[in-house]
Amino acid sequence: MSFAAVLLVLLGVAFLLVRNRLNDGAVPRARSLLVAGAPRTVLAIWAHPDDEITSAGTLAAMARDGAQVILIYLTRGEAARDTGYGREDLARVRGLEAQAAGATLRAHAVEVFEWPDGGLSATDGEAVKGVLRKRIAQWKPSVLISFDERVGYYGHPDHVAAGRWARELAQEDNSVRRLYQATLPRALIRIALKLVAAFRNNYPTDPAAGLPAPTVAVPVARFATAKRRLLDVHASQAKVIADVQPGYDRLPAWLYYRLFDREYFTLAFSR
Repeated sequence: MSFAAVLLVLLGVAFLLVRNRLNDGAVPRARSLLVAGAPRTVLAIWAHPDDEITSAGTLAAMARDGAQVILIYLTRGEAARDTGYGREDLARVRGLEAQAAGATLRAHAVEVFEWPDGGLSATDGEAVKGVLRKRIAQWKPSVLISFDERVGYYGHPDHVAAGRWARELAQEDNSVRRLYQATLPRALIRIALKLVAAFRNNYPTDPAAGLPAPTVAVPVARFATAKRRLLDVHASQAKVIADVQPGYDRLPAWLYYRLFDREYFTLAFSR
């Protein structure tokens, strides 16, 4: 065997070892989160434009499999810092970015509401749920996707509020068959606590208070291009994205999303 061939084999083995350390192979994999025999409509409820990055490959997969994907953002994201925009200009820009994200993911509809960014935990939850309840009645989704209501992915109170309302809505008597919450396995949480400022500054020190354990992983390598394009869509949040997706701009998308080749969810509600 030539030196070049040996080197390729060693690089391949190293790649597989790194990928295995980043992921939890014990979590069952699924091509999508759609429910067999149920309407193929998915409603994703997020706090801010760009939150869908946590689940972008999964949303793209379901849209390309013929599902109706509806993206809802509860705020315009106007409180983000270090963007170079004033609040109103930022709200307008991020609204446009949300629409572009929907186009990138082939979403059927995108809606951006104007509850206060950074203030969802103090917002009238019944008023928010009243509006969302109408959207559920309109679209009749069988699947809801949102954040968890315990830590909100990395400790953001707006995410927590969105996750709590999503669970409460899922538990009502409506079309929703399943609620999935975006989460991470322990290996990725450990890495995030070392590399990602949002996790270091906000994630709880007690592991029991952190993210729920994943129950399903969706392979997303085939949507590497869409995921990378989505990051570029949210240009106003370039600094935040560089933090939460460390190294994404230093590796080609096909390689980056073969290392980080799964999106993880916990099944938070099922009927």
